[in-house]
Amino acid sequence: MRILCFGASITAGHYCFGLKHHPYAQRLKSRLQVALPSTEFTVDVDGLSGDRVLGGEYLSRLDPHLTGNGSLKYDWIIFQGGGNDLGSGSEPGPICDALKKLWKMAIDDGANVLALTVTETSNESTLMKKKYDLLNEMIRQHRDQNFFVADVCKAVPYTSMDPELRKKVWDDGLHFQPTGYDMFGDAIADRLLEIFKNEPIEKPNL
Repeated sequence: MRILCFGASITAGHYCFGLKHHPYAQRLKSRLQVALPSTEFTVDVDGLSGDRVLGGEYLSRLDPHLTGNGSLKYDWIIFQGGGNDLGSGSEPGPICDALKKLWKMAIDDGANVLALTVTETSNESTLMKKKYDLLNEMIRQHRDQNFFVADVCKAVPYTSMDPELRKKVWDDGLHFQPTGYDMFGDAIADRLLEIFKNEPIEKPNL
């Protein structure tokens, strides 16, 4: 089973000011392989720090991963995007519209899509929190064939996390430390395994 993790710096596993990387894909693959040993998993990563879905390189980066451009087919593409756009002042509506185009490109190419909610930051602005909440609710409410959501924002929170645990999980108020990225990978693995068990889709060897 081929999986692509696609997004920006969090997908890349950015921490320590970008000097080190620990992609959640590592933990995701390990969890899936242990849970489903008769299935061979390939988990690729395409994360570009700072990229935005509006006016950024998301579209041009996704194209080479689609079968029409010579890529081997991905069974799943895991998307996260929008956080950098919010930080740059863009509104949730246009961001979600751009995400929907990306999701549709992947679904039309034959992949299942797992969309990730946008994780919190240490920004305490009430207006920014409202924008994050609105974008995440738009992601949660989207419906399409072969489209699923993993609510990683709830699984790995910032504000509600115990302060001592937060020191071990979060790096700079935006990115995670390796422990946090592993929690991220666990949350995604749990969601995929739930989907494999319960949804009428093509499944790995269970």
